[in-house]
Amino acid sequence: MTQNIILLVVMLVVFYALLIVPQRRQQKQRQNMMKQLGPGAKILTTAGIFGRVVQVNDDVLVVNIADGVDIQLDSRAVLRVVEPAPQADPA
Repeated sequence: MTQNIILLVVMLVVFYALLIVPQRRQQKQRQNMMKQLGPGAKILTTAGIFGRVVQVNDDVLVVNIADGVDIQLDSRAVLRVVEPAPQADPA
């Protein structure tokens, strides 16, 4: 009986260490990346498009991808920030 309880506790600890901790770390990295977004930031989207952020409205970004070509993106479409915005925190 006690072996079953010990085994269950060990399994829960392993589950926590393998799934919950990395997910929290990834979420924190995403939050830090979003702090770097602002007008002037160069980004890479999940579709592989490079662009420069022109405007940030809540969860919608206006991104310039070529001269005279601006697109609207959901902020979740940002894969990474290549260059942070000039006034953004370098966190």
